Amino acid sequence: MTLLRSMGRVLVVSALALTSCASSVGPHNMRRDRLDYEREMSRQQNQEMLFNIVQLRYSLSPTLIETTQIISAYTAETSSSANISGTPWIQGAGGSLGGSLGYSYSDSPTVTYQPVSGVQFSVNILRPISPQTLLPLISSGLPVDTLLQMTMQSIGPASNTTSTIAGTEGKEASIRFTYLLRALRKLQAGNALSIRSVAPTPATKTQPAQPERTFILLPKSSSPEITELQNQVRQALQLPAGSDQAEVIYGRTADHPGQVAMVTRSMLSIWEDVASTMEVPKKMVEKGITAPSVVRGPNEPQPAILIHCSAARPGDDVAYTAVEYEGSWYWIAKNDLASKLAFSMLQFIHAIAETATSKGAMVTIPSR
Repeated sequence: MTLLRSMGRVLVVSALALTSCASSVGPHNMRRDRLDYEREMSRQQNQEMLFNIVQLRYSLSPTLIETTQIISAYTAETSSSANISGTPWIQGAGGSLGGSLGYSYSDSPTVTYQPVSGVQFSVNILRPISPQTLLPLISSGLPVDTLLQMTMQSIGPASNTTSTIAGTEGKEASIRFTYLLRALRKLQAGNALSIRSVAPTPATKTQPAQPERTFILLPKSSSPEITELQNQVRQALQLPAGSDQAEVIYGRTADHPGQVAMVTRSMLSIWEDVASTMEVPKKMVEKGITAPSVVRGPNEPQPAILIHCSAARPGDDVAYTAVEYEGSWYWIAKNDLASKLAFSMLQFIHAIAETATSKGAMVTIPSR
C-alpha cells in the first residue's frame, strides 16, 4: 500500500508540473517572439537597403520583397498515464504498478513574402518624393542638412551634387547649396527654423479643393547672429526681406514671391547618390565591372553615408549592417554615428515614400 501511495504521489506531482509548464508556454513565447521578430525584421530591412545600394553600384536594378505576414505556430503537449496489474498492495499476491509521463514541443513559423512591382514599385521607388512629405521630418528633429543633402536636387537657385554610377562626369554642388545646408542647420540648432503644414481641404459649392501646403518658418529671434543668418538665408532663397515664412512648391522656379521651389529626388536617385561614393574593390574597376568611386570636392557636402568594402566579413562588433556581393563584403561601421543616422533616415524616407495601401506585415503569435 505504501508503494502505491508513493507512486501515485509521484505521478500526480509530475502531471501537475507538466500541466503548469504547458500553460505558461503561450505568454512566454508571446513576449519572446514579438521582440525577436521586430529585431530580425529591422536587421533584414537594413540589409535589403544596403544590398540594393550595392546592386545599383554594379548597374543592377533594385529588388524589393515585402514581408506581408508572419505566423509563429507552436504546440506544447503533455501526457501522463498509470497502470496496475494484479493486486500489488497485497503482500505476496503479485502484480505490477507502472506509469508514464510525456512532453512534446514544436515551433514552425511561416513567413510570407511578396515582390514589389508594377505601379507600386514605380510610385515607391521611381517617383520623386514630394517636399510636403519630406519637410515635416525636420520638425521631428532630424538634421536638416543631412535630410536636404540626400533628398533635394535643387532648392530655388541652389543646386545639389549630381553623382553618377556610370562613370560619366557628374555635377558639383553649387556654393549656394552648400552654404544653405550649413546655415539651415545652424538655424535649426538655434530653434529659429520650423515647418508648418496645412492639411488639404475638400471642394465645396463655393470653393475648389485645396491641396496640402507646407511652409518654412523663420521666426523672429532676439539673437543678432541668428537674425543676420536668417537674412542671409532669405537672400539665398530669393525671398522678400523680413518675410517670416515661405511656401514650398515642387519645381525649379517659384510661381509667386514668397515661395521656395524645390526639386526632390526619388528613392532610386537617393540610392544612386549613396552608391556613387561607396568603396569598391580595385579589381572590379580595372575589369570594367563598375566605375571608380566619386570623390567630392572640398567645398561640396561630403557623403552622408560611408560604405566600406573588405574581402573578409566584418565582425558584429565592427559593422552596423553588412552584406556580401561577388565575394566582397560591404558594410557601415558601427562607430560611424553620422552614417548610421543618415542610413536610419533613409529607412524613414523609404517608409513614408511607400504610398501603397499595404499596412505592413501582419504578425500572428498564438498566446494560448
